[in-house]
Amino acid sequence: MSAVPKHNFKAEDIVKEGRTTQSNIEEIKQWLSFKPNFPEMSEEQICLFLIACNNDLEQVKITIENFFKQKSSSPELFMSRDIDTKENKFTHEVATMAVFPKRTKENYIIGLGCLKDTTYYNFCIEPQIKNAFTLISAYLYDNPPDGLIFIIDIKGVGIMHLTRLKLGPLKKFFAYLQEALPTQLRKVHILNATYIFEKILAISKPFMKKELYDLIITHPPETNMQDFFENHIPASCMPCTFGGELKSLEEMSEDTKEFIRSLKDFLEAEERQIQLYKKEK
Repeated sequence: MSAVPKHNFKAEDIVKEGRTTQSNIEEIKQWLSFKPNFPEMSEEQICLFLIACNNDLEQVKITIENFFKQKSSSPELFMSRDIDTKENKFTHEVATMAVFPKRTKENYIIGLGCLKDTTYYNFCIEPQIKNAFTLISAYLYDNPPDGLIFIIDIKGVGIMHLTRLKLGPLKKFFAYLQEALPTQLRKVHILNATYIFEKILAISKPFMKKELYDLIITHPPETNMQDFFENHIPASCMPCTFGGELKSLEEMSEDTKEFIRSLKDFLEAEERQIQLYKKEK
């Protein structure tokens, strides 16, 4: 079975669109040829990193190294992603996560996460992080986005949820998000932000670089969504659950789960690729 994930786009098309060059792809392939501890990568996978790093070749190399190092050292966050396992099904019962079907005019994908079950002891941070990273992997399968916007609705999050935040997984989460993500994080919107989010931020801030901190925009419970649509994300890209023009968040969540289910072979190939990475001695 192949250990090279096959994406649903062609590197040659990305080159034709002017988003990178074949010479950039070849330089990264040449660099990889001197890295025997690295698994084989497809040209399409290389394109993702080139786009994410604005074709800065040195930054691409650093990001690819971080990508494999961090994934291989954290199997609890990046392995066993079959959506139909008992653990992963329960994760989706606790929190709703969805990627919206429409991208922004800047070609950004939009994801959203919120609690479905507000019982604090049912919330476990590790599987929720794994779920979020699985979503990102799945939505890089098609035409590469030029960035990611993530919305977190913290309605229903209480003070006891803070006891479920573990520093180890949080540290790994922020490290991957800031150093290894094969796309650019553009904005993080926090809906229904109250004093609880200030406490979450206080716990998380030691792991956050200023660049990430500056991407966060908070919106209190009384936020006027029309203002949100005008200043941040248009209604045409938002679910009707939040006053937008698209289908409901619940429908989007079901569509997202079905899409991930359809990519079982792709996600398993990604996992086999990670298992082939060997740490340098």
